[in-house]
Amino acid sequence: MTDETLKSLTALRVGRSRGRLAANKPCLLLAIICEIQNGHINTPTVAIDDRLLARYFDLYEAATGDRQSANPHLPLWHLKGDQGVSGALWDPVFDSSIAHVANSLGQPKSLKGLKALFTQAVLDSALFSAFQNKQMAHNASALIVAHYFAEDPQQHALNTYLANALESGDYEKHPDSLVGKVKETHQQQARSAAFRTLVLEAYDYRCAATRLRFITPDYRYLVEAAHLIPFSESYDDRPTNGLALTPNLHWAMDNRLIAPGPDHKWHVSPTLDDFMPDNAWLQQLHGQAVVLPRAKRWQPDQQALAWRMDHLLR
Repeated sequence: MTDETLKSLTALRVGRSRGRLAANKPCLLLAIICEIQNGHINTPTVAIDDRLLARYFDLYEAATGDRQSANPHLPLWHLKGDQGVSGALWDPVFDSSIAHVANSLGQPKSLKGLKALFTQAVLDSALFSAFQNKQMAHNASALIVAHYFAEDPQQHALNTYLANALESGDYEKHPDSLVGKVKETHQQQARSAAFRTLVLEAYDYRCAATRLRFITPDYRYLVEAAHLIPFSESYDDRPTNGLALTPNLHWAMDNRLIAPGPDHKWHVSPTLDDFMPDNAWLQQLHGQAVVLPRAKRWQPDQQALAWRMDHLLR
């Protein structure tokens, strides 16, 4: 396979926005490349799910500095008009009830409207195979950035995001490698990105203490990935050394006010005064069950939970 396969990536039918080439289609393709490289997309049939959409929003923001204008329904719809290596670059799998009139349908006005028409599409098979190859994925990303963002002031930010995303993909596919000291800054950033992705997905973006789950319309998550044993002590970014927590509870755990125990229950520091109303938001956690991932392989390590209990303020 050669870079000749990638030529179709420079022939997208792209409009202009504010004097520059519109970022929508290139960012969608970059998102697909990233998700193939981290193992989330493993067949040419691409699901339009939360992970792909969040990645698209991240890339659009990196490319333009404007997350609110991403409008993912536009590239998801219009990419079907572009050619791949041997046919359509992007072929929506329309619901059987509308397949016979699909070619006459107008552009949907929202992501919800688009998902009513299709929730997956088939990527050109030759491009899918190319994107599976690490070097070709890097070449494809560089080609897209050079062709569509050459005069964009955000090009450096976009390249930095892509380098980090593609490197973190290796860690996501091999989470056991997320342990040990890291010498290079870019490796630490890639590992941190993989840790965050794996932890949040393991907990389905739900807080391990309050069960809160909230994703904004532009795919920002309420919860954060929190280390059980701090990285500075453990050098451990494996998801079993993490929990998904809302920012306030992440802060409380890091400041030793609360701890998830080996008994899979939350414990509150006895130094907190029971009678102070301001402490109620923490006191109510005491004895509550830790929300665990469904997959046992991602559930928190018992030694890491014991470390948290040992470091609870007494």
